[in-house]
Amino acid sequence: MISSMKSERADEEDISVTYFRQGLPEAFKVFFFQYYPELFSFAFMLVRDAPAAYQLSLDAFFLCWQRRADFTSDEKIKTFLFLTTRNSCLDHLRRIADPAVTDRSVPASVPPDSLPPYIMREIYAFASVGLKKYGKQ
Repeated sequence: MISSMKSERADEEDISVTYFRQGLPEAFKVFFFQYYPELFSFAFMLVRDAPAAYQLSLDAFFLCWQRRADFTSDEKIKTFLFLTTRNSCLDHLRRIADPAVTDRSVPASVPPDSLPPYIMREIYAFASVGLKKYGKQ
């Protein structure tokens, strides 16, 4: 019974990754809802700035979407998201530590055109919950 449940879960992951690689926006949404809360928390832990963590987390997802054809598993998507976010956070911290830098904000990224407006509205609404929660601290 347990092995059949694991097999079903693996099949679901394979289907999600296949749809993600094919560029189906609903697959992007599945991975976004699955990983964004943890990714945002990770970014916030590193930069201690909710708006920066919000933008850096979104940027990682947008970059992942641009490179979606490269991913063969759920685990590779997750690894990419966390490594990209870590590297972006470290770059951000280095940039704001530089006394010559006057603009300390994270530049806003451009969302991919391949994601329809209704998906973008949903992910921005979902992501803003974390921003509001951590922004009050």
